[in-house]
Amino acid sequence: MTDTSSPTRIARFTDAELLSLYLSLSPAPRETIFVNTAEAAEITGVSMRTIQLWVECGTVRAISIGRKYRIVLESLREYLRSQMNKRGE
Repeated sequence: MTDTSSPTRIARFTDAELLSLYLSLSPAPRETIFVNTAEAAEITGVSMRTIQLWVECGTVRAISIGRKYRIVLESLREYLRSQMNKRGE
């Protein structure tokens, strides 16, 4: 089993590890690690399409379940932090 003790570590999992983690979790813990596109858009204040583009270009980590993305929440946080740091330079 992969190490899920560190959220930052989770954002660096391979796609196969992310999928395995997603499938191994019950719904409540799953929702603390993964969010859907609509939730990510609401959290960030951007459109769902922007979130989809971030995922498609690899800026934010996600897994695809059917035709929907499950975004790694910590990856989204890391991306937003990196953007804040760029503005502060």
